[in-house]
Amino acid sequence: MKIRLVDYQDGLDARYGNSPSPFGSLWLVWSESGIEQLVFQDRGETDPFRVFPRLDKSRRFNRDDAGVAAFVQTLFCRPARENPQEDSLTLSAKGTVFQRRVWQALLSIPFASVTTYQQVASAIDQRKAVRAVASAIGANPVAWLVPCHRVIRSNGELGGYRWGLSRKQQMLDWEQSVSA
Repeated sequence: MKIRLVDYQDGLDARYGNSPSPFGSLWLVWSESGIEQLVFQDRGETDPFRVFPRLDKSRRFNRDDAGVAAFVQTLFCRPARENPQEDSLTLSAKGTVFQRRVWQALLSIPFASVTTYQQVASAIDQRKAVRAVASAIGANPVAWLVPCHRVIRSNGELGGYRWGLSRKQQMLDWEQSVSA
């Protein structure tokens, strides 16, 4: 699947919803400019402003669980992974220039592969900024799509993950199993 990161556009009407996924309840926010946020949530929350605390409350949001369910099917079904050139996604993630550089570097990590925080820092010519890179990875609003779960520590440990290390390991294991 080809993923393109574009500039975030303020003020657009958006849709949101949730659907089961291989990794728990997947919540998504998207607008005409692209996917803005993707989170995994297990608490049974239904208020989008609690699920997505960074949402601009002045915007209009329409719930569309069916749209999210269709997205989840496309994202996780085997045929879509077997024909990656046929599908593409546009991400409209809000972040600083530095964060967006880091997220762009994450998009180059191959499916079912891992890299280290140090290697990501080197990829963006910021070898001494490993902590800043890790912080930018942690701020990724479109997890899974910008594959922050594929970044581990130099010693081989998983490192952190917003939705827990067990989910990160589950994602890495799932990618290995479907790429075999």
